[in-house]
Order: sequence, then C-alpha cells, then structure tokens
Amino acid sequence: MHRWRWALTALALGIAAPLMATGGASAASAVSAASPSRAGGPLVHAIVTVRPGTRMPLAVPGGRVLDTLSAVHAEYVAAPRAALTGLAANPAVAGVSPDWHGHVMGLRHFHGGRGGRDWSNPKDSVLAAQSVGGDAGQPGVGAGVNIALLDTGVNDTPAINRASGRLVDGIDLSHLSAGGAPATTGPFTDGYGHGTFLASLIAGGPVPGSDGLGLGVAPAAHVVVVKVANAQGQTTLLQVLAGLNWVATHAHSIQIVNLSLAVQRPTFPAYGADPLNWAVEAVRSAGVLVVAAVGNTPGQVGDPGLDPQALTVGALDSTGSQPRVASFSGSGVVDGVTKPDVVAAGVQVLGEMTGNTLIAKENPGAWQSDGLFRGSGTSEATAITTGVAAAYLAQHPGSTPLQVKTALRTSARPLCSWAAGAGAVSMSWTTVHASCGDGWHRWGTPSWDPTGEARFDAAEWLRNSWLHGAWVPWMASSWSASSWSASSWSASSWSASSWSASSWSASSWSASSWSDESWGPAP
Repeated sequence: MHRWRWALTALALGIAAPLMATGGASAASAVSAASPSRAGGPLVHAIVTVRPGTRMPLAVPGGRVLDTLSAVHAEYVAAPRAALTGLAANPAVAGVSPDWHGHVMGLRHFHGGRGGRDWSNPKDSVLAAQSVGGDAGQPGVGAGVNIALLDTGVNDTPAINRASGRLVDGIDLSHLSAGGAPATTGPFTDGYGHGTFLASLIAGGPVPGSDGLGLGVAPAAHVVVVKVANAQGQTTLLQVLAGLNWVATHAHSIQIVNLSLAVQRPTFPAYGADPLNWAVEAVRSAGVLVVAAVGNTPGQVGDPGLDPQALTVGALDSTGSQPRVASFSGSGVVDGVTKPDVVAAGVQVLGEMTGNTLIAKENPGAWQSDGLFRGSGTSEATAITTGVAAAYLAQHPGSTPLQVKTALRTSARPLCSWAAGAGAVSMSWTTVHASCGDGWHRWGTPSWDPTGEARFDAAEWLRNSWLHGAWVPWMASSWSASSWSASSWSASSWSASSWSASSWSASSWSASSWSDESWGPAP
C-alpha cells in the first residue's frame, strides 16, 4: 500500500504528523499501468466516484486502481473504455469522469493599467487589509488558524516565508497525472506566481507600501502549501481532487481551504453534482470551511464554487467613488441558491510576487514602484475572504464551517445587487440590516437566508447529476485546457434524505452514453 507522509512539522503548527493512506498503486506507476490491453482495447485514465460507505479500493473489472482518494470517495483508475462504461451497473458507483488536463490561466488579470488611471499611485490600487476594515492586518489576527492553499505553490517573500514559521509545506501533487509521485519534502515553490500572490493577500505581514499593516488580512495565520499545478500552470482533475482529499484527511489540523480555481460550466447541462463539488461536500463534512472563487465569467458560476455548501466569492471593484461588482465577476442561481455568497476586493489588489515567476515575466507593467504587484480577479477576492474567515475563526474557535459562512454573510456590507450576494465582506461581526429599493430585502423578511443554503433544491441538483448521459457533453468540453481559470479559480440545512447514497442512481449511467470521442487513450 502506498502512503503519503505529511510534511508539516509539529513545531510550525503545533500538531502531530500522521500518515495518509491513499490505497491502490502508487501514482508513479500510472503510465506503466496504462499500457494497451489486448482484450479490451487501450486503457484510459479516469476518476471513479463511489458512494460513501463503499469499501475501497473498488475493483474495476479489466482495469487497475492506480490510487484511492478515500476521503473524497474517489479512485483513479486505468481501464478499457468498455469496462468504465460497464461501471454503471455497479450500485457502489456514483459516476465516472475522464482525468482531463487543464491549464491555470490568469495572466490577463495581472496588468499595468486601464481606464486612464495611474495605477502606480497607491490610492488607485487596493490593499487587502484596508479593504475589509476593522483590525485586519494587525499583529495577531488569524492566530491559531491553518489555511490550506490549493494552488501553484508558494515562494518565500518578505511578507510571508518559511523562516517565519507561518508558511509551511504540506504536499506537492502537481505531477501525479504525468506518472510522478506526491512529494512531501518542500519547499514547494511556485514557478507560475499565482499561489505566491494569493498567500500574501491571506496572511502577508507588513512590507514597504502596506501602510504599516500586514499585506494580508490575517498575518498571524499559517498558510499550508498544497501544490496542485506546475510551473506552467498545468493541472488535472486528479491533482485537484487529490489536494482536496489531503485536506479532508487532515481536517483535524486545517480549518480553511482556499480554492481560487474554477471550471466554467456551459449552460447545459444545468448546475449539478460532479467530482469536484462532491469533494467539496466531503471536505466540509470533515469540518473544513471551503472558500471558492465564483469565476471570471459574467452570468456563470464556476465549479466547485457552484456547490451550495461552499463559501463562494465574487470580485468587488472598489477603485472608484462607489464600490460595485466587478464587470468580470460571475454570478447565478444554482438550484435555488444564489451565488456568490459574498464579494471582496478583486480589482487592482496589491500583493507580493517574485520576479522569477511566469506571471511576473509576462506582466512587467503590474509592478509598482515600492515593489508590490497588482492583480485583479475573483482569485484575489477569494484570498481576501479566506483571510477574513481566518480572523473570525481566531476570535471564535470551534465554529463550524456553516457558522463561519453565516457570520461572514450576515456581517457583509450590502450592495443591493444579486451579483454581490450578501454583500462585501467586513471585519465587523455584527449583523447588518438593510432593505433595497428594488424590492430585495437583505434582512428582516423571509426572503433573506443567512446561511445561503435554505432554498437549495436537492431534487433539481440530483436531476442534473450525471443523468441519462447528460454529463458526457459537459465532460467533453469543460475539462479542456482553456476551461481552468485560476483567477476566475456538516450543514444542518442539508437533510439526510436529500443527500443520501440512495439518491444516486447507478442506472443513470448507460454504456451507450459514453462515446469514443469522450475518451482518449492514456499516455
């Protein structure tokens, strides 16, 4: 049995270092295991999602289980196409998805200026700590809170570095689909730059240009590096799921996971369950708050931010005289649930970058004279909201993910816009009452839902989940290289009956619904 050893030190986080069993074969054997099969044709790689309670690994007739992600109820397998379609008859299987490769994008959101403004002037840019008010950025804010950052890795910067003990290495999963093994000995550096920038917004300390405050909202929090993309920003479904599996397995010592990655789903099929938001469910049920980007496509909600249990974040443009939802920020109604839940500063946000990253090299105009870097997108907004959540948990230890989500929603500053959700996140934990002239009442009437989950339509959610082959057209297009956008990148309101294992019908998968075009041979 292959095991991943947790590399976080007890000294850094004050916690033990357990072992994590993945089950199955090592990911390093993926390429050799996926050789052509004479009996069933070429083997292809896939993610098999199994129902909770199923003994894992679940055997795949004619194929091989390469790795088991038991905490998110998934397996990574190599099998002939016919064997995978045949899994529909197995009542333990909820669904099967190809392990599509993608690319983390976001370069277009790191730029030097627009609209005739002088972005070299600090007043035309935004500091994360100042954007949420209160004691954000002050020493001690976020103390005792550990945040998993699933991203491209993190480089040491003056704002947050490994020498400080506040930046620690968890695991590097960025080479799994290429046949590499997970790495547990850091540093897990960032050749792309995205994770480095976000880490500074979450927990960066004071630096020149930050007005004496921490560059991040919660400068006393710990950022745990969970690397799921390489130096070119390339990632896969397997790598992201493996990262979420690692977080769920170590939920006893991690309170928040930041997911500034999103897949934009087309309008058909409608929003529903899939491997990514299935994993979000598992992570939150383990006790970890999931903070996810809504995505950078107006009128759409990215995946897994579409999950009703995620704290989904949109971008606020606060650079003008009046704050407003950023033009690129996604939004929508997901089976009765309005997304995003909140918005945070996401236009011309100042953070730290290292000059050796791809983003820095391709966007020289984003540098400011004091050495800070500017970025825009729902990724930045998500990182700021993660910092606010860490500050809340530091003041209210033991709060459940739903309690934290509710607190941030009810204390948000209303913008009276559906695209803003409950409003702009704030470091004030008092409940905000508001009524808007357009008939939408933020609070005080039955139309206001503090949790953001009460109107969830479980029947509709399940109707759109892998039913009658409807998943296949979405798979064929949505896991393409252009679909991953890093800049766009247990709840009482969920009844047991609406989200039980029996709700997933194995008969919804038919062998005929899997076309040859949907599957490519394994590398």
